[in-house]
Amino acid sequence: MPDAPKRRQSARYLIQLPILHRAGQPGHGKVGVGWTRNLCIGGACVELAEQLQKKTSLLARLQTDRGAIDVEAQVVWAGNPSPTGGGILHGVAFAEVTPEQLQSLQTLLIAKGETRQAGVRLPLELAVTCQPKDQICSPLEGQTGNLSRGGLLLRLPLVLALDTEVELTLHTPGGPLTAEGKIVWVDPPERRTPGEQIRHGLRFTAIGWSTTLSLGLVLAEPL
Repeated sequence: MPDAPKRRQSARYLIQLPILHRAGQPGHGKVGVGWTRNLCIGGACVELAEQLQKKTSLLARLQTDRGAIDVEAQVVWAGNPSPTGGGILHGVAFAEVTPEQLQSLQTLLIAKGETRQAGVRLPLELAVTCQPKDQICSPLEGQTGNLSRGGLLLRLPLVLALDTEVELTLHTPGGPLTAEGKIVWVDPPERRTPGEQIRHGLRFTAIGWSTTLSLGLVLAEPL
């Protein structure tokens, strides 16, 4: 495990992952949820729903597209709640990292750290209702293919044009979640399969903090 000076010198990457955390022993205490802002081999800056005290010890689960990474961590600093709402920034340092966990972190940083898109797309299939804004038409029923904090892969029965703004309802096991987004890419005709839904890339343009937290809970394996 790197010591503190080496940890501070580690390169940080803008990687956004859902994170679950629990203070104390496994199976005890309340599970919290949040998202990473950036990540390095020795720790992370995380945005959490609640303010934690400095030196709080945590069991944390980082959800990646290759599975969950469980680590022990400690809060090294905590920001103040925003007067406008939203998450509270914290700095956490990883501790007692096993060789397997270290390898998983290194693989994640190598695979995702050099990409410009910070949000890691996690596989997730949810039914979705999609209503194009400023258009008089019936809502489209589709399905997600993957999802990140910044957007999702959307499968629809019809083609929506680039830059179409839509209102979304994601039908999760915990109830419906709403957001707004914009179509940023569509599969070209040669990549479409007759009879199958058409893939679209959607970027969120308006999504509430409570919805963001709920998505983190849906994406992450239970801690």
